[in-house]
Amino acid sequence: MLATTYYGFTVPQIIGIVVVFIVVVFIYVTIRDKMNRKKAQNGEDREHIWNILQSSVPQIEKYTRAYGCWEWSTYQGKKTITSYWYYGLAFNQDRMYVVPLSCEGGDVSYSNAYCIEKSDVAIVNGKKGDKWVELYDRSQKELLSVSVFPENLNDDKYHPVNIMQPDEARAFVEWKDKWMDEVNTANHVEVTGKMKKPVKVQRI
Repeated sequence: MLATTYYGFTVPQIIGIVVVFIVVVFIYVTIRDKMNRKKAQNGEDREHIWNILQSSVPQIEKYTRAYGCWEWSTYQGKKTITSYWYYGLAFNQDRMYVVPLSCEGGDVSYSNAYCIEKSDVAIVNGKKGDKWVELYDRSQKELLSVSVFPENLNDDKYHPVNIMQPDEARAFVEWKDKWMDEVNTANHVEVTGKMKKPVKVQRI
């Protein structure tokens, strides 16, 4: 009885090749994950971004520092375009400093910091306890969209740093929730908690 072949391989051979491929990929991903976690624990990327904030933000000791990122997908027919942004953040209850980062070829560079005063924010969109926020002014112009995650691993070129920041992520959520309460109440705004669709009801 002749065995059925595909491109010169029998079915058992093809199954064997697929299994070996899956095992190799699994081992590669596991090793890469362990290496990234070790780098994150060593804190080299974190220290570099913290130093950028140190040199960019006046009186940095009065702020909580964090690494933030944002990604957003748009659709053009069957094509999906995803954009990525990276930030160094320094925040307290009065303002947030934002330092745009560029992560090209494994190197992190930065441009000038800008400041978002709490008094200039009219809408704080998000969900209580979530790790993302959108800030808008009184004309509903977006000032910033950002997420702060406790764990950031260099999984690919679009996720370029290894940073562990559980305390900072927790502080960011507390800061965001407080701004949601205070800013939205002061401006009589009820937000949707849906990204890019901030306002649910504006009573005045």
